[in-house]
Amino acid sequence: MILENKDCLEFLSELDSESVDLVLTDPPYYIGFDGGKGWDSQWDTEKDYLDWCMEWSEECARVLKPNGCMYVWGTTKTDTFLKYKLDVLNSLEDMVYQSWIIWSYDWGGRTKKNFARKHEDLLMYSKGKEFMFNRDDVRIPYIMKKSVRKGVDLNPLGKIPTDVWPKNNHTTSKEYAGWHPTQKPIELLERIIKAHTNPGDVVLDIFNGSGSTTIACANTDREFLGCELDKEYYDKSLQRIDELVGIKKFTSNKLIDILK
Repeated sequence: MILENKDCLEFLSELDSESVDLVLTDPPYYIGFDGGKGWDSQWDTEKDYLDWCMEWSEECARVLKPNGCMYVWGTTKTDTFLKYKLDVLNSLEDMVYQSWIIWSYDWGGRTKKNFARKHEDLLMYSKGKEFMFNRDDVRIPYIMKKSVRKGVDLNPLGKIPTDVWPKNNHTTSKEYAGWHPTQKPIELLERIIKAHTNPGDVVLDIFNGSGSTTIACANTDREFLGCELDKEYYDKSLQRIDELVGIKKFTSNKLIDILK
C-alpha cells in the first residue's frame, strides 16, 4: 500500500505513465457537501471546478494502462456532473464511455415535498474499446433457481448485476465511518475491483477519503496506490484501515517501482 497525505495533482505527477490497472475515485462534487471543511466548495465558479477536474482526469488517463478502466463517482443533484462527463471525460483521448451506474439506497432523511433523492452516480470509461471484465467474479444470486419461462436451472454462480446497484450504508456495521460524509460501501468497491483487475494488480484512488478503496483492495488482494489531501481524513483512514484489515496486510514493493 502507498497512501500519502498529498494533493492529487502532485501525487499523480510522480507516477509513471500506463502504470495502474484501475482508477477508482470519488472527487469533490462541487455541491458544498463537506461539513464546513471547504474541500467541496473551494472553487469560485463551476468553470474553475471543471478546469481542475480536467487536470486530474487527464493525469488519471495518462497513468492508466491500455484497456484499463476508470470509475468516477458523482451526483446529478446539479448539472455539473453532466458537464464533467460531456466536457471533460468525453474529451480525453483514448477514453471510451462504457457505463453509467446508479448506486441506490433507502436510508437517511427524506423530504415530504418531492420524491426523495436516494442515489449517487458512477461513470465508467475504458482506455480503448476493449477492457477486462471478470464476469464470474461479480455474479450475484438469483432470487429463483430455475427459469420461470424455460423451466431450466439457472447459472449456479448467479447473474451478472445490472447498472443499478441497491446497497444501504448500514450505520450499525463495523465498516461504517460516521466521520466522513461521502463514504461509499466497500462491497460495491470490491465489485468494481474484482470485475476489472486480477489479484496483485494496482488500483489508484486519488481522493481516498475514509479509506474504503484501500480496504476493498486488501479484501481482494490488490495493490493500493493513492492519496488524501485532508490531514484529518488521512489520519482517521489509516486507523480505520488498520482496524478493519490491518496495515501489515499490505506490501508496497511493486508500487515503489511505479513512483518516479
